[in-house]
Amino acid sequence: MFYENKPDFFLLYNETTPLQYPLHIHSYIEYVHVISGLIEMQIGDEVYTLKPGDIAFIFPNVPHKYHTLSASHDTQFYIMNSSVDILPMHKMELLGKYPHMPVVHPDPLHKDVLYAERRLFEITLEEENTPLISSLTSLILCHIFPLLQLNDFENTPPLDLTCKIIAYIGNNFQEEITLPLLAKKFGIGKYTLSRIFSNVLGISLPSYLNSLRIEYAVYLLQRTDMDIINVAIESGYHNQQTFNRIFKNAKGCTPKEYRQSHRQAVTRQLNTGLNPSRQESCGAYNPLNNP
Repeated sequence: MFYENKPDFFLLYNETTPLQYPLHIHSYIEYVHVISGLIEMQIGDEVYTLKPGDIAFIFPNVPHKYHTLSASHDTQFYIMNSSVDILPMHKMELLGKYPHMPVVHPDPLHKDVLYAERRLFEITLEEENTPLISSLTSLILCHIFPLLQLNDFENTPPLDLTCKIIAYIGNNFQEEITLPLLAKKFGIGKYTLSRIFSNVLGISLPSYLNSLRIEYAVYLLQRTDMDIINVAIESGYHNQQTFNRIFKNAKGCTPKEYRQSHRQAVTRQLNTGLNPSRQESCGAYNPLNNP
């Protein structure tokens, strides 16, 4: 299991190829709408088979994994990832509740859900459109929430210790995190904690931390004009030489070279008439039941 870190406030995908995604958690909500084909999805401890029209809704920090059961010519599903921070009307419920039934079938689905879904594919996923994206996503939640049978989080089975540790690291990877600090916070021994990483996650704590920090650095290099030293600091590194060394080991080039290469690729896309941000985040809309 791993913590998936996506700094973007909102992402939308139209998947048309079979996927197999391992067990993971993240701090944002996830919405999976099957258009064609079949998906087997584990959410928490339960396993569900999603058919065309079904929608799975995953709350923050809930372990989940999925894989498609259908062939590539008969597979299409939408994935929406949204930060809870752009959903003020629903943020408290998303952080304090847990769905008893996280899969919704198409029969009781309100047509506004498909309308909002379609509109989200039509707009550019940029920060200036955040109010519209927030409103459309909230419209979906207004109709989905009553179907999920929400329970208070404290009345649900507690998160596995590994999930709690991974969620904590995912939300605090920019700060100083060491085995002794984590052991003290979670009231366990350093040896036990080290075994969780080596036996359960198959990776050491430093390696896991570096993977989160480097991916965040990649995001900053792609999306901002921040100086390299500030990228390093924002990503949790206070020594630029250490940052450069770890980044090069992970990506095969220095942070500066990576930024230059990314910008050249974006320029080539623009020159060929493509919108790079659009290509990166979503595809054509083709709903099962277009209202």
